[in-house]
Amino acid sequence: MKKLLTGLLVLALLCGPVSLAQVTSSGLPIVDEPVSFEILVDDYGTPEEKIMYPILEEMTGVHVDLQLYPYEVARERLNTLLMGNDYPHVLAGWTLSTSDIIELGMSDGLLLPLEDLIETYAPNISAVLDEPGVREAMTLPDGHIYTIPFLVNEPLVNYLPYINSEWLDRLGLSVPTTPGELKEVLIAFRDEDANGNGDPNDEIPFSGTPDNLSLGMCAGWFGVDAYEKSEYPFFYRDGDTIRFAANTEEYREFIRYFADLYQEGLIDPELFTQDESMWTAKVNQGLVGVCISYNQPIEGSYVYLPVLKGCDEPVFHRSSNGTSLFRSQVALTDRCDEDMAATIIRWFDVTFDPDVSIQLEHGPLGDSIVKLDEHLFQMVDRSDWSAEKDETYAWYNYYTQSLPKNNKDNVLLSAGEDTPVPDYKAEADAAYEPYLNEIFPAVWLEDETDIRRASTLSVDINSYVKTKMAQWITGQANVDEEWDAYLAQLEQYGLTELTEIYQRILFG
Repeated sequence: MKKLLTGLLVLALLCGPVSLAQVTSSGLPIVDEPVSFEILVDDYGTPEEKIMYPILEEMTGVHVDLQLYPYEVARERLNTLLMGNDYPHVLAGWTLSTSDIIELGMSDGLLLPLEDLIETYAPNISAVLDEPGVREAMTLPDGHIYTIPFLVNEPLVNYLPYINSEWLDRLGLSVPTTPGELKEVLIAFRDEDANGNGDPNDEIPFSGTPDNLSLGMCAGWFGVDAYEKSEYPFFYRDGDTIRFAANTEEYREFIRYFADLYQEGLIDPELFTQDESMWTAKVNQGLVGVCISYNQPIEGSYVYLPVLKGCDEPVFHRSSNGTSLFRSQVALTDRCDEDMAATIIRWFDVTFDPDVSIQLEHGPLGDSIVKLDEHLFQMVDRSDWSAEKDETYAWYNYYTQSLPKNNKDNVLLSAGEDTPVPDYKAEADAAYEPYLNEIFPAVWLEDETDIRRASTLSVDINSYVKTKMAQWITGQANVDEEWDAYLAQLEQYGLTELTEIYQRILFG
C-alpha cells in the first residue's frame, strides 16, 4: 500500500491544523504569492475555452493547470498515470468512481483525508457537509472524508432525448409517442429538407454527443433500463434486487430497433466516434434532428421527447429523487504537500461561494448575469450578441461542468423579466415521472476483496457490452446471430459473480 503522506501532513491530519505561511487565513487572494496546481478532469472543450478560470486566477492568485479530456480518454489517462506513479495533485470529475475512492483512498493511501483541511480552510464546503445526511454519506468506513461533496438540486432525469421542434413545425409533424412514430419522423427529416436550406441531403436525423449519449436508457422504451453512466453500468434496481439489463430480450429489441434505424440511414455514422466539438458543430449548423443531451442543444429549437411506448410498460432511468449528492468529484492525491493541500481546499472553497458558483454555472457577472440581491440574479439580454460571442459564453464554456458547485439557494431570472428562467427540465420530469424506476442506495464498498473483484469484472463486462452495442447498431455484426455467444461471453467475464457482489453490497 502506498503511504506517502509527508510527516507534516500526517501531523496536520492527526494532531490538528499547522500554521501555513503561504495560504492566507481569509479573504482574497488566498495565497501570498502566485502558485499553481494540476488537475485531471473530464469535460469537453479545451482549457483555453473555459472562461471562468482566468477570473478565478485573478481572484485567488492560483493558476489551475487543467489536464482536460473527454470522459473515456480521462479514464484511460488516469489508469496510465496511476501505473506510472505520475498522477497530478487533483483527480476530479466523473473520472473517479466511489470504488476508486475506496481503493485509492482507504486501501492504498494515495488520496488525502480532507475532513480537517475542510474544517480549517473551507467554511463554504463545511456548510454543505453540515446539510442533513451529507457528512455521513461522505464519510468512509475508516472515518475519513476523501472527497469534496457536490450537493445539487437535481432533475429527476438528467439526460433526455430531444427533438428539433422547428423541423417538426416546418414539415407539419407531431412529436412522436412510439418508436414506430419516431422512425417515420426520422425518415421525414432525412427526405424532406427538414432544415429548409434547400439541400435535401445534409440533415442528420439522429445524432448525439459521446459524453452524454447514454443510448442504453432508450432500452427503457422497450421495458428495461440499460443506462450505462451510473455507478453500476447496465444494472437497474428492481425493489431490493439488482438486475442486469443488457442480457434481456427487451435490450435485444432495443438493439434491433436502433440497428434498423442505422441501416435506414437515420443515425449519424459518427454517433459512436465523434468528439464533442464535431457534434456541437453539427447542431450549430442546423443539421441534427434528434439527440440525447443534458441540456437543450439549442434553447427554444428543441423539445424533449416523451417516453416512447414500445411496449405495455416502458420505463426510464431515474437520475435522482430531486437532489443528488455526488461523492467522488474531487480528490487530492499524496502529490500535495501541506501547503498545496491547504491551497487547493481554499481554492475550491472560493468556488463554493454562492456568488462565484452561479458564475461557474451561468457565466461571469456583468457579462452573462447581473446580481439583483442576495441569491438573486438575472440573465443579461443576449438578443444583439454575435454568433461568436454567443458561442464564447455558451454554458459549456464557463467552467468544467463535472466539478462541484454550490447553487442550491440561488435564483436566476430571465433577461428583463421578474420570473425565473423557464425550467424545461421540470416540465420533462413531470411527464417522465410515471415511468421512472428507483435509484440505487448510496453506499461505500467496505470489503476490499469485493471492491477489487467488482472493479476487475465490471471493466471487462462494461467494455464488452459497449463494444457489442456499437457493432450491432452500426451493422458490423448481427445481434440475433451473436446473441447466444454474447450471453455466454458475459458469463465468461463473470456477470453472475458481479451481480452477486453488487447485490451483497447494496442490499446485504
